[in-house]
Amino acid sequence: MPTKKQLNLFIDTNILLGFYRYSKDDLAKLGELEDLIVKTKDVNLIVTSQQVDEFYRNRDKVIVDAVKELNTTISIPKLFSGHKDYKQIRKQAAMIKTEVERVKDETLVAAKDGKLKADGIIARLFENAIKIDADIVLKAKRRMAVGNPPGKNGSIGDAINWELLLQTVPADADLHIVSQDGDFSSALDKDKLNSFLQREWDSGRIGKIHFYETLNALFKVKFKHITLMGEYVKDDLIRQLGQSRSFDDSRDIIEKMVRMGSFSEKQVNDIFIAATDNFQVYGAHEYSPELVGEKLWLIIKPHWSKFGDAAQDIWMEKFPDPNVPDDIPF
Repeated sequence: MPTKKQLNLFIDTNILLGFYRYSKDDLAKLGELEDLIVKTKDVNLIVTSQQVDEFYRNRDKVIVDAVKELNTTISIPKLFSGHKDYKQIRKQAAMIKTEVERVKDETLVAAKDGKLKADGIIARLFENAIKIDADIVLKAKRRMAVGNPPGKNGSIGDAINWELLLQTVPADADLHIVSQDGDFSSALDKDKLNSFLQREWDSGRIGKIHFYETLNALFKVKFKHITLMGEYVKDDLIRQLGQSRSFDDSRDIIEKMVRMGSFSEKQVNDIFIAATDNFQVYGAHEYSPELVGEKLWLIIKPHWSKFGDAAQDIWMEKFPDPNVPDDIPF
């Protein structure tokens, strides 16, 4: 009886850092993937020591950014001060704020101790990380020197990982890559591998390479019993926002998005496109900025610095701050 081939899998660091955004239920689903890697050995997860270093360089900031998104302020305008329940509502709001702060503080303590649920999954996935040797580093430096992908802004990390994949994966074996890194994906089709990398992989190889932007995209093809529902719902809401046909629908969708919590960099980029391309979204902002632009800003803000000047100008044009006058006297 032939031996079942393992599925060779590489999950980029940006995807692994996203584990801190997942709900308890979705982390349980990731546990099913972990079982395929650690227990049944159906999946050969390729992890590099470069990834481990990169992950822990960025872990704390990712957690801090997620915590910042937890808003503890409940605003109750003075307009309602004459209502008979005003004092009671203010008291309840203060109690909720206190409880939220307690949960935030306890979560931060767990994060400092490395005891978040995501920490446990990541630690087990990193146990067999492949150590990067001097030869791989040298090849990566040569790649960077001539301007070949992957890699940007003088960062050598992606080049190191790619060189190790070329060396580690047998020529007759397939490889599955999950990454939201623009250096791996094609500018023509974000769901396809960069054409230069594809040609390089195909040279002298029988095995194929498969590229996915999200874990759910991988699961849909290879592990249909696993679905990250939180991520699925977020992606569907983004699709709905781009196709919204009325101001009311846009406001309703945005409200649902805010309740979903944090979004990945890719999802935020998709939200940016959906919001600035669809008049039913930016048009609704003119009439109810507090329900459109201000709420979208809560989602966009953590990733704002990653947008270029031109993109930021487009956003400010479509979602102007109503408190800033158009004509400022000099």
